[in-house]
Amino acid sequence: MKPGRLVRKGPVRWLAPTVLLRTLFPVYFSGLFARFSDRREVEAVVPQKVVYTAPGDELWVDYVVDTADGFNATATVASLLAPEMLAVDGHVTRAGALLVLGGDEVYPVASMREYEDRFIGPFQAALPHVEPGRTMVALPGNHDWYDGLTAFLQVFCSCQWIGGWKTVQRRSYFACQLPNGWWLWAIDIQFDTYIDQPQLEYFKAMADLVGGGDAIILCWAKPSWLEADPASSAEARDQGWADAQKVRRGFETLDWFERTIVPKHAKVRLSLTGDAHHYARYESDDGEHKITAGLGGAFVSATHHLTPTLTKRTWLDGARVATEFRRRAVYPSREESRSMRWPVLARIYANRGFAAIPAAAYAGLASWPTRPLLGVGSAALVVGALVGFSKPGQPRRAWPGLLHGGVQVAAGLGLAWVVGRRTGNPLLVAGGTALLGAAVGPLLFALYLLADDHALKLNTNELFAAQAIDSHKGFLRLHFRPDGDLDLYPVRAASVTSWVEEPDADGRCRLRPSTPPEVALIEERITVKRTPRGAPSR
Repeated sequence: MKPGRLVRKGPVRWLAPTVLLRTLFPVYFSGLFARFSDRREVEAVVPQKVVYTAPGDELWVDYVVDTADGFNATATVASLLAPEMLAVDGHVTRAGALLVLGGDEVYPVASMREYEDRFIGPFQAALPHVEPGRTMVALPGNHDWYDGLTAFLQVFCSCQWIGGWKTVQRRSYFACQLPNGWWLWAIDIQFDTYIDQPQLEYFKAMADLVGGGDAIILCWAKPSWLEADPASSAEARDQGWADAQKVRRGFETLDWFERTIVPKHAKVRLSLTGDAHHYARYESDDGEHKITAGLGGAFVSATHHLTPTLTKRTWLDGARVATEFRRRAVYPSREESRSMRWPVLARIYANRGFAAIPAAAYAGLASWPTRPLLGVGSAALVVGALVGFSKPGQPRRAWPGLLHGGVQVAAGLGLAWVVGRRTGNPLLVAGGTALLGAAVGPLLFALYLLADDHALKLNTNELFAAQAIDSHKGFLRLHFRPDGDLDLYPVRAASVTSWVEEPDADGRCRLRPSTPPEVALIEERITVKRTPRGAPSR
């Protein structure tokens, strides 16, 4: 991207009609074409080995997920990644020589224009090209796949510079050899947690390079380690996954990969993911960690439904073995997460154009007395759309959507009756009902989201998406120590700041914060041992 004035896009308003239309068709067609043509099999013709090898026995790595939504949020995170040194809560940390992007590098739908405006621009301004530069690797998420991975491959798999970071991978999955027997494997699961054969062959070849006692960090595009049973995992429902079978398939695929591809003489010590736009860390008794760190720029997600324990059930030597992971920390806190629900009553109206949807529906309902066919059709459309919105396939019941649809239909008919008492002109009745519906319809929709979050938790993700809250940003900084252990620093910026553009001495666009972002640790430094607790050291 050429230096120039940055494009300052606001947070994605997910309920705005333009966004709904822009995402609806790419989501549908990308899933359809993915069944018949897998881009990963095409990219496999390009040879790829280990994409990054640590130059010494010490290394700093940054891990960021769910970037490139609103400009201010993305620029805030990029500005924290750029400096060579970052002091946080008494710790002096170094910028990652390796930057790992864990998925969903752009919103709402991947395209070269969106990557340039929402990702490349802010990152390039935060750290213009310098020598020697840093290395960047990226794993695609579902939003990167919505154009069939075309733009992702152009941006991240063509060995180009993005500001001060150089991309080095040739495929959408990769392995990095880190110091002292640590490895990072990033797995591309496309949409349906399916791993293609060329990718399996690649990681089998990487497994041959792993030494005895080595430790592996797995990067995965969704927190599939959460319980497959939706009755015991609200997170699976919150993320809007299609149904329990898909969640279970993701969990079983990850478990199968660990059992089959990861060599027996090595151990997975850390699993990293995003997709859920919060921070959550779970730890087992032997010191294995599973972390969701989706704080890179997208709207904040709920944490108040996260289960206190996870149970990983797998096969070991022909026997079923269960490992329990306990929740250690979340961000935002569960109390903050609960308090973030209520502003939806006002923020629902910030989704520009959303009010036009209930307005049009209510106008159609108002025609029921004079044009019954249009009125009945409008009622059926409202109820059908809201049944689909409530994800009936997950709890295997449709009554929440039916109830919500019935309330909206009743409200539309009631408003039409009130307006009809003032005038008998059908056009005036429809127009008046539409105006009232633009105010009442979104409010009823917001009340449904709140009630659902309290009782069923089918649409918690939509409750937070509707608000586009851009606070609570951050990333994970990893320090591979010379003694062989790994320190984790979960860095946060509680709020985002606005940015002023200033050219540097070379005429390149730089960013200056109007107010420097305040940083802190989400929790105190975490040390991950290369070998499990109780196991002999290497």
